[in-house]
Amino acid sequence: MSSVLIADDHPLVAHGIEKVLAATSEFNVIAACYSGRDALEVAQRTHPDLVLLDVRLGDLNGADVCRELGTTSPAAKVVMLTAFGDTENLRRCLESGAAGVLLKGTLDLDLIQALRDVRDGQMVVDAGIARALETASGLLKADEPTYPQLRPREVEVLRLMAAGMTTKDIAGQLDLTINTVRSYTQALMEKLGAHTRVQAIVYAQKLQLI
Repeated sequence: MSSVLIADDHPLVAHGIEKVLAATSEFNVIAACYSGRDALEVAQRTHPDLVLLDVRLGDLNGADVCRELGTTSPAAKVVMLTAFGDTENLRRCLESGAAGVLLKGTLDLDLIQALRDVRDGQMVVDAGIARALETASGLLKADEPTYPQLRPREVEVLRLMAAGMTTKDIAGQLDLTINTVRSYTQALMEKLGAHTRVQAIVYAQKLQLI
């Protein structure tokens, strides 16, 4: 059973999510927090497997909390929850290491499977949010090739990037040097026409590479 920490400044939302998860035997909610600072403190103390984190908390920005969790609770996989189409803030969350972004309005349908996917190492981004990120950044060009020829090792690196792993983590996972991982990362981003890690991940999802 995977442990889950919920952080949302609306108690009704947090309790609603807790109720959904309680109906399964796969996830155990260990705490519900209503501020970013509480979430950081509880996560450091309880070491959750998954953190469901509101993009907009009352005291701290969700992207900042996500980045801090990457330092204090590196084993936790963070899924952002949002009711807004704030693409810049969501981009910051993904660049800070979030393993997914879900819209609150579709949680009843998507939450359990999304958590399964994130738990299993995949990245999950709501389709509407992915389209907004693509539109905002001009990620996809009509004249781009339909399937960039990534080498097998580049695909491995991209998948681990999508799981929220750092360059150092990827190097350890694949038994490579950090410089080698950086070389693969640069090569795959050039092939995808991406300028940031988020662009590379969203583009790869669009092409069903991950």
